[in-house]
Amino acid sequence: MNFKEIYAIKVSQPLCDFYLTSMKAIDILQVSFSEQLQYYDENGKLQGSQRKVDSKRLTEIGKFIDSVEMSFPSSIIIAANYNEDGELIDDENIRWDIEQLADNLFKIIIPTEAKLAAVIDGQHRLQGFGDKYLKNKERLNTELPVSIFFDLSNPYQAFLFATINGNQVKVDKSLALEQFGFNVEDEPQHSWTPEKLAVYFARILNFKESPIKGHIKIAPKISNQLHKQIFKTEAEWSVSTATIVDGILNLITNNAKRDRVEMAQENIWGKRSRSMVENFKSDKSPLRREYINKDDNFIFEVVVNFLAAAKKTVWNEYNHRSYIFKTVGIQALFDLLKRILEKNKTAKESEFITYLEQSTKYDFSSSSIQASGIGRKDIRNALLLSSGLIDESFLKPEDLNKIKEFTT
Repeated sequence: MNFKEIYAIKVSQPLCDFYLTSMKAIDILQVSFSEQLQYYDENGKLQGSQRKVDSKRLTEIGKFIDSVEMSFPSSIIIAANYNEDGELIDDENIRWDIEQLADNLFKIIIPTEAKLAAVIDGQHRLQGFGDKYLKNKERLNTELPVSIFFDLSNPYQAFLFATINGNQVKVDKSLALEQFGFNVEDEPQHSWTPEKLAVYFARILNFKESPIKGHIKIAPKISNQLHKQIFKTEAEWSVSTATIVDGILNLITNNAKRDRVEMAQENIWGKRSRSMVENFKSDKSPLRREYINKDDNFIFEVVVNFLAAAKKTVWNEYNHRSYIFKTVGIQALFDLLKRILEKNKTAKESEFITYLEQSTKYDFSSSSIQASGIGRKDIRNALLLSSGLIDESFLKPEDLNKIKEFTT
């Protein structure tokens, strides 16, 4: 006897078909599971597609579920036929199945109560029905709308979550970016969007030998044991994945979303290619041509050489108060790199050192620097001025005075 049989309608969309239905909260909890996004090997390979569980938020959701005004009109999104190890279920005796009954009426057959459905979106709504947060246990019989994808691979589960939540304030941008590039190595290199390439580079910079290995703050959880394997010592300073990704993106595109949408018109395993964005002639990003030509080694070498130069100059002596080690400072350094490449695309590490060495005269821990866009501008102006890329005549008097305030 099957555990559940429910009726559904099919929705056909470009990615794939899925099925809309409703299930009792208690039944969804029984057959589904959620994974907190985490790294599980020394190379930073990702597993899972969910945000870290927020107990405070779950408490609030539980109170809402208990209230007389409780309503969840949006779907819980799940991927059927996967176990908690991320493996596709082949056993026909336990696989979820679909039976067509009429033109657009289907029966979804759930043979067993085993947890064989991964929650793609709606983790907190669903877990708000848990014993720890719910007082009125009758609410467990509440019907919830559910969208069911069948046999949707892990990369696309993470992609859907990032796409659904990437523009919402409560989802960390670094997490969305990490998920957007999930398993990028398994896709043809020529199909990588600028975002995927930038995420890929950020991972290499953080996990392989590089001037900023261990300094990129990753959104997913890393176990203490794994952290020790990857990063032998705690990093003195760190910035978010988003900061590094955005810095790299600015070298290869002036509109990452535009490129992504354009390339999404073709299938990854079909005609999708970087040449699809070649016609955006107004994009003058300094390494745009290298991106389109798939000269990824050149792009990566440029970034590594610049970061190595920074490590020997402005990052030579760590100061926890210095903004050159914080988000606004890293952003300003990438702004400088972009300006250098506009002038000299083939600059080597020694040349980058020449551009940066005079900036060591600045006290970037000055109280006059703000941790904001203004602070980024002030640091950028100082870097450009000391590098010789601009002279004082290019700056407004008030901006020049700002720089003088943190000149040692």
